[in-house]
Amino acid sequence: MTAPRSIRTSTLSRLGFAVTGPALALLVAAAASAQTYPTRAIRFITVAAPGTVGDIIPRVLAQELATRLGQPVVVENRPGGSGMVGATAGAHSTPDGYNMLLSTSGTMIVNTFVYSKMPFDSLKDFEPVAHVATVPLVLVVSSASTVKSVKDLVAMARSSPGAVSYGSLGNGSTHNISMSIVKKAEGIDMVQVPYKGSPAAFQDMMAGRLATTFDFVGFSLPHIKSGKLRALAVGVPRRLGALPDVPTMQELGYPGFDTAMWYAVYTPAGTPRDIVRRLGEEFRAVLGTPSVREKFAALTVEPGNLIGEQFTAFQAAQFTRWGNIVKSLDIRVE
Repeated sequence: MTAPRSIRTSTLSRLGFAVTGPALALLVAAAASAQTYPTRAIRFITVAAPGTVGDIIPRVLAQELATRLGQPVVVENRPGGSGMVGATAGAHSTPDGYNMLLSTSGTMIVNTFVYSKMPFDSLKDFEPVAHVATVPLVLVVSSASTVKSVKDLVAMARSSPGAVSYGSLGNGSTHNISMSIVKKAEGIDMVQVPYKGSPAAFQDMMAGRLATTFDFVGFSLPHIKSGKLRALAVGVPRRLGALPDVPTMQELGYPGFDTAMWYAVYTPAGTPRDIVRRLGEEFRAVLGTPSVREKFAALTVEPGNLIGEQFTAFQAAQFTRWGNIVKSLDIRVE
């Protein structure tokens, strides 16, 4: 089928040279595809397990996105391997705009420096679409604990080297890195206890079997509000509206302390640029809707607002920052 003269003329003028035959046909087909996209359901892979924050976030976004795009957006949980099971599935998906991935800074960036071998290349195997959420952490202890502050916790660890325990999701997790920063800054020895999730760690803390943990505010807040847990500090640069009386780690003398985890949307490398840009704009619009902001606030999740080149630049800076942190702490998983 011959392309309309108006399309051919504008294309040639824009490119500055003649394009004919198969090349022109592909160009016209790509333009037509971007204009009609999407025409069917979109798969939205998340690296998180059902019921977690990383599962709720994509479902909230998918509901609004489906309304805007006029097609279903189906969330698919692919947890495991510190997020690498889901991210690998995303990288190997067809780059046609009908496969998206919701992944974390831990999976896409921190794992690059923690693991000796990765099943994908975070920079080469994906097209960055949008930074969609930031999830702060809070340092907590049992309300029955004698520890009333970070200073108390450090003093306890210093007086009993290797006897004070902290919960984490394993080496390289945000929880592990957060506490490792404190350990290095204070020159203290604490024992890491890995858990598969927050509920088990909280249960052990409340029973007196675990001393402390950094965990996501959304998980911790109900227990803090009920009086079962005591918040010592938040791991972001500014105080949180949900915990206005809880100081930041920076306020307590840990400069630059910011270990919040963020979530972002990607498509597999090779996805048409027009579609990537379209999705970025759609996510920006979705993140600005009152319903999404209200649901994120209930999770104590901060909406993101970076797309396109802004997100690409942000991610590049994050690679440098987290690379320096992980290397300084010498955290490895073989």
